[in-house]
Amino acid sequence: MGSKPVGISASRASAILGLNSYQSPFEVWQRIMEERKPGFNAAMGYLLPPEADNAAIRWGKAFEDAVISLAESAMGAEIMDRERFYSATPGGIELTCHIDGQYSDGKLHEGKTTSFFAWKDKWGEPGSEDVPMEYYIQVQHQMICTGAEGAIVSVLVFPKRVEEFEKDGWIVAEFDYGGKKYGLGKGGQSYYPEECIQKPIEWATHLNDMGYFHQYPIQANKKLQKKLIDLYNKWWQDYVIKEIPPTDGITYEDIRRLCPCPIGTIVCDREIAKDFARYKKAGKIGGKIKKRQEELRAGLLLKLKDKQGVEDEDSAKKWVFVDECGDKLGQFDGKTFRVS
Repeated sequence: MGSKPVGISASRASAILGLNSYQSPFEVWQRIMEERKPGFNAAMGYLLPPEADNAAIRWGKAFEDAVISLAESAMGAEIMDRERFYSATPGGIELTCHIDGQYSDGKLHEGKTTSFFAWKDKWGEPGSEDVPMEYYIQVQHQMICTGAEGAIVSVLVFPKRVEEFEKDGWIVAEFDYGGKKYGLGKGGQSYYPEECIQKPIEWATHLNDMGYFHQYPIQANKKLQKKLIDLYNKWWQDYVIKEIPPTDGITYEDIRRLCPCPIGTIVCDREIAKDFARYKKAGKIGGKIKKRQEELRAGLLLKLKDKQGVEDEDSAKKWVFVDECGDKLGQFDGKTFRVS
């Protein structure tokens, strides 16, 4: 069997448009370039992002079957073709997806898990199309690949963040008792008697009975799909074909991978010196300004990354930033950014 084509997958679609809370355009670009040309990032001096592993991913994966069971009961129909792979080439760019499943009437199933506070903040009225934008883009992308005319996004809501469950001692893991299956154990032990393991479907059933399971029907949006295809093609031509990293929506973590070994003393002009002052002021205010400070930090380093630095004793293993008078503004060693 040949390898699957390298293209834009449904899980990456919203990220390349800068609409994803979990992945940046630069991170997706790095992964695509590495898939197209193994060793590309190392050759360019970029660090690859680590594979994502967090509580939300662990619990989401563990509850996939449970969400499907609840969705089948709610719709009165079986979900088939789980994890089926599709691809399409509208405009010449390879678009791919793995669907969570598909109902007999052709509608796609997309299953999610979230916390109550995130659901209240980011989701709308059940039965509407008001889902987080990254999920709306994801299912529209899936419909481009499959030709489906609709999808049902089913979400199981936990009363609190799964990180809090883990702090309370709960773990989700594959327990091997006559076949590996996901289960939940309490207390952080390495071994649990079989009778002490709780099944995700048991949790999901109780949460459903308490009103924590919701569904959102999404119709194919042909105008948006055409717009997405146009945006995909432009992004692919501008960044993948030209092998130029995207900088829109770049984050501080992106900068750390883009410039892992900075060296040199860099003289900053007055405008950049003002950016340092804005960053420092935002840090003193705190609170909701913190996000703005993070944006300023990433923007500052992005402006400075291509400036010619002079290597000296003070900057042998880091960037040192000084103003036009020679006064130190800050430094960056590839991991930590500090202002003076």
